[in-house]
Amino acid sequence: MAPESLGAREHTFAPCQRVKVHDMLCPVARRTAIPAVLAALALTASAACSGGAADKGSAGANPTLATDPPRTNPTVATVPSATTTTNPYAVPAVIDAAYVNRVLAGLDAITGDAVRIVLQTRSIPREVYDRLRAIYSNDKWLQVDIDGLQSDMRNGFVTYRQSPGNQVTTVTQLITIKRECIFARVNRDYSAIGLNSSASDIQWIALTPLDPSRDITGYNGTRWSFAYNGYTSNRTQPADPCAS
Repeated sequence: MAPESLGAREHTFAPCQRVKVHDMLCPVARRTAIPAVLAALALTASAACSGGAADKGSAGANPTLATDPPRTNPTVATVPSATTTTNPYAVPAVIDAAYVNRVLAGLDAITGDAVRIVLQTRSIPREVYDRLRAIYSNDKWLQVDIDGLQSDMRNGFVTYRQSPGNQVTTVTQLITIKRECIFARVNRDYSAIGLNSSASDIQWIALTPLDPSRDITGYNGTRWSFAYNGYTSNRTQPADPCAS
């Protein structure tokens, strides 16, 4: 997400501490400016993932992670199967930029739906938690998103459009292409989300097959999840999550 956290009218919310991902029913406050939050969030998410001192926000407190109930039969993520059906997310024999862009558009739509629900309800209901959890490979990234939404809510979503669309993520360079991991340089356009938002923001993403247990409601039809989603403080290419 990215507007500074988009928003601006002052709203009064029920007293609530920093919302943890396991306490999603508490009204919160997030996004001040979508291009700012979407970008600021991406930067923070990047720092949370890499843990490098060079990443912005790496010196802050570690995000609070969600705690899932114990599972007796843990599920294993599987690579989306190659097929000749009309499923737009079926993995092709050759993974190219067009395919990755389709996947990213699907993930952007899930994020956009979550943002619109928060704007409408001025809270972070369970549905938003479930939608966001379905696009990330781990709860560190999820907590970063929740924190960003809280920040934007506290600021009244002043920098958001009244009826925001979706961010648009487009591949500019495929760096590593594997059936189990894709790493790419992308351009993020936040102009449909935030007022005065940038239409060009260079970032990096890594995609890995979605763990089915993270999407029990079936929101993520792409069957891919973000293992990296952001940029470093000096805007140089981060370490390749798919290299190993």
